[in-house]
Amino acid sequence: METNSQDLMDGMNSKPNRRLNWVDLIVVLGGVVCIYLILALGTFWLMDIWPYERLLMYLNAFMTQLSFVLLIYLLKKVRRWQWPDFGWRRVSLKRIFPKVLVLYALTMFINICYAIALYNYGFTPPETDVYSKLLGQVTWYSLILNLLLAGVLAPIVEETLFRGVIFGSLQAYFGKWTAAALSAGIFSALHFQAYGFFPRFVLGIVLVYLYDKYKSLYPSVALHAVNNILATLIAARLMIE
Repeated sequence: METNSQDLMDGMNSKPNRRLNWVDLIVVLGGVVCIYLILALGTFWLMDIWPYERLLMYLNAFMTQLSFVLLIYLLKKVRRWQWPDFGWRRVSLKRIFPKVLVLYALTMFINICYAIALYNYGFTPPETDVYSKLLGQVTWYSLILNLLLAGVLAPIVEETLFRGVIFGSLQAYFGKWTAAALSAGIFSALHFQAYGFFPRFVLGIVLVYLYDKYKSLYPSVALHAVNNILATLIAARLMIE
């Protein structure tokens, strides 16, 4: 218990991560947008000449995460940051995981209410939605790919970029909650899914809350992973039925 308590205090009392100046922040945000646009346009172009649509979508998803990793690596090298500067500081996940689960339950409740409201207005996700296509025709290997992508890669990479870098830098200029709203809005908007904007925005706010409270990315990565893994398993189950 002493070690766990010390780990938690190390995370809470450690110095804040470094901030990007305006020029660097605009470059990073521009890089994120360019990654999405270039890969999206490339995927649409390949769809016209190659019939394997789902494979192209998986390729797009993995290339997006790989490009984010490259962006983070370049930032680390150019600015000579260390991983704690991005927010990777030790905390006791054993102590905070119950709170992660409570916050997950809260976001799930909001998602369910939102889905019910959309259903009552006669709205259903379009069949052309990329997430519906990736989760369609479930096989054991597609489920593994989805869990690897959504449950492992996305939480680690996206939390480092959107919470550690983008929110951490915006907070220096706009204050905590304005920066939280801006970073959550960017995080949700870049998924290019209109009907899913609100629940992802709420998730982004909750992830910022965890990151800011514990001064570490580990809690937000844990919540992001739990959310994505359970959503993938639930969607796969519904598809099978």
